[in-house]
Amino acid sequence: MTDRRAVITGAGQGAGRAIALRLAQAGFESVLVGRTASKLSDVAAEIAADGGKASVQALNLTNDAALADLGAAQAGRKVDILVNCAGDWLISRLADTNNEQLDHILRVNLRAPYIVSRVLLPNLRRSDNASIINIGSLVTAISVPSVSAYTAAKVGLKGLTGSLAAELRSERIRVVMISPGPADTPMRAAASPGIDKALLVQPETIAEMVHAVVSLPRGIATSDFVLYSMAWE
Repeated sequence: MTDRRAVITGAGQGAGRAIALRLAQAGFESVLVGRTASKLSDVAAEIAADGGKASVQALNLTNDAALADLGAAQAGRKVDILVNCAGDWLISRLADTNNEQLDHILRVNLRAPYIVSRVLLPNLRRSDNASIINIGSLVTAISVPSVSAYTAAKVGLKGLTGSLAAELRSERIRVVMISPGPADTPMRAAASPGIDKALLVQPETIAEMVHAVVSLPRGIATSDFVLYSMAWE
C-alpha cells in the first residue's frame, strides 16, 4: 500500500462507491464521504476485505459546519485525488419547482463541490500529481425538459471545473469533469423506474474513466468528456 490518498464524496452507493473501490484497488487509501454512515461503512468493509484501507466521514454536504469538519479532519495531510461525486436529482417542470427544491439541488450539485474543493485545496497542494474530478451529467451537452434545476447546477459545475482548471494550471493540479449519461445507480432507478438497462452507463465504467484520468503523468490533463450508451437513439 502506498501513501496515496483519495477523498470521494457520495461514496456510499452508485458511481461514488464504484470509484472508491476502483481507486482502492489501485492502491489509494480512500476517505469515504457521504450522508449515510452505514452505507459508507459497508463500502469501507468491501475495501478492507480486498486488502485496501478506507476511513469514513459521514456528513451532510449542504451543511457548512460539516464541510469545515471535513477540512479539519484532513488538516496537514496529503490528498492526491478529490472526486466530487455526491449529487441529487430533481425531475420537475419550472412552474412546479419551489425555491427550497432549487436551493437544495444547487447546494448539493454545485455549492458543495465548490466548498469541498476550496477546503481540501491545501491538501491537494501537498501532492505531486493532484486531481480534482467533478462528476457531471449528460445534461451539460444536451437539453432535456423538466430538469431545469439539475441542469443549471451541472452546467454551473462545468463552468466551475473550467475556471478552476485554469486557476490551478500553473500548480499542475488537473481539474476535469466526467459527465455520464444515465447511469445504473440507485438515484437513476428512483428517478426512472423500469428504464432499459441497455441505455445506462455502468458505475464501474465511470470509475475506470476516473482512474484513467488520475493516472495521467504530472502536468498532463484532458478535456472534459461525456460517457453515454450507444443504445440511445
